[in-house]
Amino acid sequence: MDKLMEEENTSLVEKIKKSTVVKVVSGYAVIAFITVQIASLVSDSFGFGREFMQNIILGFFVILPFIALIAWAASSRYGTLNILAISFLLLFTGYGTGSYIWVNNFMLPQVEKFLSEDNNVDAWLASNRINSFAPFFSKYSENNEEISALATIKVEQSGAYVSWRAYEEDEDWRLLGTSPLQPMRVPRGIIQIRVEKEGFETVLLTISNPSIRLENLPFNVGWSLDPINLQAKSSVPKGMIYIQGGNFIPALTGTPIDPVFLHPFYIDKYEVTNSDYKKFIEAGGYNNSQYWVDMDFIKNGLSLSWEEAESFMIDTTGVVGPSTWEVGTFLDGQGNYPVTGISWYEAVAYARYKGNILPPMYHWAKAAFPAAEIGSPISPNLLKASNFSQKSLKNIGNGQGAHGTFDMAGNAREWVWNIFGGRGLTLGGAYNEPQYLATQTSPQPRMDRSNINGFRTAKLINPRDLNPFGNPIITQAPKDPSFYKPMNEEVFKVYSRNFEVGSGPLNAKEIYSDNSHPLWIKERIEIDVGYNNEVMDILIFRPKNNFGPSAPVVVHPGANYYTTPPEIDDVSPGEFGLDFLIKSGRTIVWPVWKGSLNRMSSRSSSPEESLRRFRDLFRYWVSDTSRTLDYISSRDEFDSKNIFYLGMSYGALFNTHNLIFEDRYNAAILYVGGVFPTYPPMSDGINHMPRIKTPFLMLNGEQDYLVPKLAAMTFFNSAGTPEQDKKIIFYDSGHWPLPRNQMIKESLDYIKKYTVD
Repeated sequence: MDKLMEEENTSLVEKIKKSTVVKVVSGYAVIAFITVQIASLVSDSFGFGREFMQNIILGFFVILPFIALIAWAASSRYGTLNILAISFLLLFTGYGTGSYIWVNNFMLPQVEKFLSEDNNVDAWLASNRINSFAPFFSKYSENNEEISALATIKVEQSGAYVSWRAYEEDEDWRLLGTSPLQPMRVPRGIIQIRVEKEGFETVLLTISNPSIRLENLPFNVGWSLDPINLQAKSSVPKGMIYIQGGNFIPALTGTPIDPVFLHPFYIDKYEVTNSDYKKFIEAGGYNNSQYWVDMDFIKNGLSLSWEEAESFMIDTTGVVGPSTWEVGTFLDGQGNYPVTGISWYEAVAYARYKGNILPPMYHWAKAAFPAAEIGSPISPNLLKASNFSQKSLKNIGNGQGAHGTFDMAGNAREWVWNIFGGRGLTLGGAYNEPQYLATQTSPQPRMDRSNINGFRTAKLINPRDLNPFGNPIITQAPKDPSFYKPMNEEVFKVYSRNFEVGSGPLNAKEIYSDNSHPLWIKERIEIDVGYNNEVMDILIFRPKNNFGPSAPVVVHPGANYYTTPPEIDDVSPGEFGLDFLIKSGRTIVWPVWKGSLNRMSSRSSSPEESLRRFRDLFRYWVSDTSRTLDYISSRDEFDSKNIFYLGMSYGALFNTHNLIFEDRYNAAILYVGGVFPTYPPMSDGINHMPRIKTPFLMLNGEQDYLVPKLAAMTFFNSAGTPEQDKKIIFYDSGHWPLPRNQMIKESLDYIKKYTVD
């Protein structure tokens, strides 16, 4: 019996060995194994990502049953090798054809659409999907610098998991690795970063790439941020967010662009809700005098006693509480709405009840926006995700900010600690207000109990931070419009004598000519400027392989070139993405304007001295411009009939004064330009802006806090340029950068329009 069973088993094994199905499946497995091994060896060389390798393995497993089925069906007619060959021919033909159709008919048009809209995050994700399934047919590597940037994410603690995803998307987080991380590419645009480690509070950041946090800004701001520092579990007060200390530039309209230093602090993750405030009332908040001490109650300019003040702190039915409540409680279904209808005094009292304070203005701004919103803004996405619906308040939890807080833009506007000219200060804007109020201060009487007044609280780790950042804000009343008197032509001629330019020799001297860059020839020229025995360097970037004279574009750069500039020989058109001008056959002319680069002025000690020096710069710039254009006209390589002005931020705000006295520009392109009425000489701009006649194109950001829409439109409407020769476009962006592809198209089209033969 045993011998019989053994013979049967041997026979079964032999049958299995001889089975065509088994042979085909075994051969398929061997080929699949070899294919995966070869692909893994060459993955780095060919740019195959981890997801592509995973998809290869998954694909082999999915197809295995079909290979077995084909082998079974064909085993009586074909040999093993023939079946394998047919199977793999069908497999790779189907894969190749399907991939080609999928990539070219569906995915690449989608990527092109995203790129045309400057939506680099979605372009990168779509490109990544192509690379994961069909890298041979992809036109875009995930390392493409057009849609991604090399980012450095530093974390104080080692072993922390760092992930990213697109802003406010429901898609899964993509793991970048564990700290310490090597620099790696992530898509350009607004993304969210998550840092988590067992035993520590998770950190959520909203970041615009490139940025200071990712250590990849193309220009130097003169300071940096400390690594992300995780906080021990339960060390952060419940319901609050830890805000790391360090430098930042407050993203509030009208504040200086110099960095401000703050120590670490905590701030509420959400606005205080109706349910939260109900607990304060139930705890006797209005009856506990310690919450109301040292308050100078003022209404309509009159001082009030506590009893008088309390009589105004009632709801619609006369019961103590927010003005939006009824019979001492909030309306049904609104427990998770931000509490509104309260005065600054009530907000302070609640904060004291929690053992906190109202956030000082700069602390609020640091929590709401990135450290350098000015150069790497999140506002374009943040404001769209926030509640500016113009309809009603919503439950808390809209619009995640730079550090994980919510609703700091929109929903309810928020009281802060500072007193502004005797009034309380609100920030962030409300659901029924325009979006630009998200970055503007909005003073209100401290007894104001509007139905859009809300708040959140803060806790300072270093109490010394409260001052000077919590001091009252001293304001000066704006000048009456009648203060500004128009100059007649006779008076303006007298004024213009201050800007007359000498006619001495240029004494041009070549410092060097550098031919090493693949796109341009860089020259550094030195000329006499005709005042104070000074000389000025001019950097020139001429396109290579250009036939005939090229049109010069004269650059007036941003404020960093007057405050924290690079070394003069490190200046590059690529820093601000201006290389497209050279690619289009134009020459970039970059003079070292008085006060910039190696001609920086010393800082003045008094506001009066600063104002005088600033006015002097306008005289110098007019002379610098005239001498630069004289030099351009002396060179045969330049097309002196087609000279264009390019101003960026500072250069589009202040240097435009040169256009009054210089008629050799065909047209001007102003990136994020406008006017600050309080700065000279536009402080009497009624005399200057109407005298600008040069055709100009303005490209501005809809969410630009530094140059708000009103400032841009004031310049546009006041300039004397004929209506048909001026154009303004507002992009869905902050101050800088502007959407690159759209900026390039509009700029080149405008230059072409005003180029003469």
